[in-house]
Amino acid sequence: MIREASPDDIDELFELWRELLHYHQGHHAVFKYNPNQEHVLKSELLTRIKDKNTRVFGYMQHDEWVGMIITSFKEGVSGFKLSRKGLIAETVVKESHRGSGIGKELLEAARNWLEDMGADHIELQVSVKNESGLAFWQNQGFTPSTYHMILELKDAGKKK
Repeated sequence: MIREASPDDIDELFELWRELLHYHQGHHAVFKYNPNQEHVLKSELLTRIKDKNTRVFGYMQHDEWVGMIITSFKEGVSGFKLSRKGLIAETVVKESHRGSGIGKELLEAARNWLEDMGADHIELQVSVKNESGLAFWQNQGFTPSTYHMILELKDAGKKK
């Protein structure tokens, strides 16, 4: 069953989000997080749940959160053909429930909300090392439009 998350769901949803974070640790430095800063990450997730232009949809099965999708709406520059952007930030389904259609149902909930908000397209990013994620999104009709590239700056955190 799909349900819109509320702030009261933060602990259970954070466990799902942490599973997603763990899965991506070996993909690239951009996905690495500091386990000693989980309170900061939990605060970020709570901020997203409370944001009026963001929805967090969860999939519940037997009173357990087994999937989640975070989606946002952003009004862009009207001079572009596609200016009313739907964004999918993160999607996770517990490993034991993958392949059961939960991801499709979560995407459908996000898509319906984004269409109600007036979005004219949906964008997302997926790790190039996440072969199953790439296959899932391509099977849902998503196609690449750009390459998101990263250059890690070694001295970026140091003040001059």
